[in-house]
Amino acid sequence: MIFSIAWRNIWRNKTRSIIMMTAIALGLFAGVFMIAFMQGMVDARIDSATKTELAHLQVHAPHFLDNNETSLLIDDAEKLTEQIAQTTGVVAASRRLVAEPFITAAHGTGGGRMIGIFPDQEKQVTDIYKFVKEGTFLEKNGRMPPVLIGEKLAKNLNLKVGSKINVQLVDLNGDLSSKGYRVCGIYKTSNTGYDEVHLFALFTDLQTQLGISENKAHELAVVVNNGDEAAIVKPEIQKIAGNLDVQTWKELSPEMSLLTDSMDQYMYIFVLIILLGLCFGIINTMLMAVLERTKEIGMLMAIGMNKRRIFFMIILESVLLTLSGGVLGIFIGSMVTRFFSVHPIDLSMFAEGLEKYGYNTQIYASLQNQTLVVITILVILTGIISAVYPARKALKLNPAEATRTD
Repeated sequence: MIFSIAWRNIWRNKTRSIIMMTAIALGLFAGVFMIAFMQGMVDARIDSATKTELAHLQVHAPHFLDNNETSLLIDDAEKLTEQIAQTTGVVAASRRLVAEPFITAAHGTGGGRMIGIFPDQEKQVTDIYKFVKEGTFLEKNGRMPPVLIGEKLAKNLNLKVGSKINVQLVDLNGDLSSKGYRVCGIYKTSNTGYDEVHLFALFTDLQTQLGISENKAHELAVVVNNGDEAAIVKPEIQKIAGNLDVQTWKELSPEMSLLTDSMDQYMYIFVLIILLGLCFGIINTMLMAVLERTKEIGMLMAIGMNKRRIFFMIILESVLLTLSGGVLGIFIGSMVTRFFSVHPIDLSMFAEGLEKYGYNTQIYASLQNQTLVVITILVILTGIISAVYPARKALKLNPAEATRTD
């Protein structure tokens, strides 16, 4: 009975109720879509970091990441790679060599991070080969060893496919080693900072220049079924690796960990700000509704309706008003999000700025069901909180005086 009365009371002033519901719907639509857009950007950045740059886990000799010391090697790397690749949950593993060379070219010089890889293995742990714009993915077409460089580095040093570069680095014995390479390909990812620094060479070519014996490596890159499973698989890999350092992508990239861990907090703060703004509008609407019905509320008290029922009725009116607009806004936001989860949002006009921080210009909206549930609960709580003051105002009415009110 109270439910039906509360619902009819909402529609006494249709214009005011429709305006309030529209405001709530627009606010929640904006909130849901912005959350989906922000989550889509984060997902794209994480996807790029794990699939292109880091893989899901990496194995190194203790303290190698402190300064990339050439002598800190993983022994029996081939066997260890095979054992890790056979671990439950692991999709593939690849061994690498890492060096920090000084690069000289005809039109400039620069530094970087050179990674020696086995192309077939690397294709299983990263998708860097998919981003080759010109040339080939480390295919040897001459006497000089091939090298794959990023587009940003190619622009800085004025290089193109076929150009020669000289790579100088410190070998295993601490001596300066110099070797010529020919650019076999140029790649471009969504992260210009990564493209500017990273070069890829064949494992055997870098191994020869560094003076490292066979069956040793600086790094093992590991891919699991899902990035979220990296922490679950890590203990098993650690047992196989022994005293070696095993780190997940979150541990390798603290900024990525911070981004994922704080994303939910940012989203809910954003929604709470929207609901806080709507809260004042709902309070105003409900207060006007209560003051307009002073005589009616007084009569209900006079004929025996207790204050608890009146309080509950006003709370229910506010919740129904808020929930009606909120559900509509959430529904529209979900439908728009579903569309943009298939058709990407093109941010090409901001490409230069976004790629500087590693963000893709094609963003697919992403929204989790649990987020919608939390937003719906927050909407209901907003309706309840917004009705408390108007309801308390109604309870303070004196039945005898209220019935005489015009």
